[in-house]
Amino acid sequence: MNFNLGSSSIELSNELIVPPTKRGFSPGFDGAWFFSKNYGVGIKYAFYTSKYNKESYLEYTEHSYDYPVYEYKSLAFKEKSHMFGPAIYGRWPLGETKWMIMANAGVVMFYNELTGIEKIITYIIDSPDLIVDQSQLPEDRKMGGAYKGIAAGFTLSGAIRYELLPFAGITVQTSGIYAPFSRMSNPNLKTGPHGEDFSRRIGRVGLSAAIDFSF
Repeated sequence: MNFNLGSSSIELSNELIVPPTKRGFSPGFDGAWFFSKNYGVGIKYAFYTSKYNKESYLEYTEHSYDYPVYEYKSLAFKEKSHMFGPAIYGRWPLGETKWMIMANAGVVMFYNELTGIEKIITYIIDSPDLIVDQSQLPEDRKMGGAYKGIAAGFTLSGAIRYELLPFAGITVQTSGIYAPFSRMSNPNLKTGPHGEDFSRRIGRVGLSAAIDFSF
């Protein structure tokens, strides 16, 4: 389970701001070769996926109708990330017990994708009349897009491991990733308010449990 820490919102226009997802699911893989008792080198990969969906109803007062008007807003999108790169690994046994402290740090390539961005703004008139004059209200709006980008990032992890068998153990790990994107672009739209490139920061902290094998 991953939680955002310091990720930036994205302002595509005055009316369309995409916030960071609060949490998501992130399975991953680590493989390392230890050239000494305590230190090794290897690679790591992680996949992150999350969804955002929020709706709101607020009373709209900028009119002269004799009945209430409500402004409905909805925003939905999906976020996916892939992280891959080399890392340095360390492990330190706690005396003669089966417990061990583990850590790794690496520089990774980070791919981020925001898809299905859709914001809807519409106005609902609470009137018994079948036909209502809506000339006093703004037009309904629908906006969105899809964006992707690649950046270099830094990752750091720490874990505690318990040896179940001579070749297998269970690990509880906390990890962090930071990646500054200088460019996120919409490949299908190059002009207009939602087609321009933008930058963003991604910072996440994760907590996970894993089974590991040593050969």
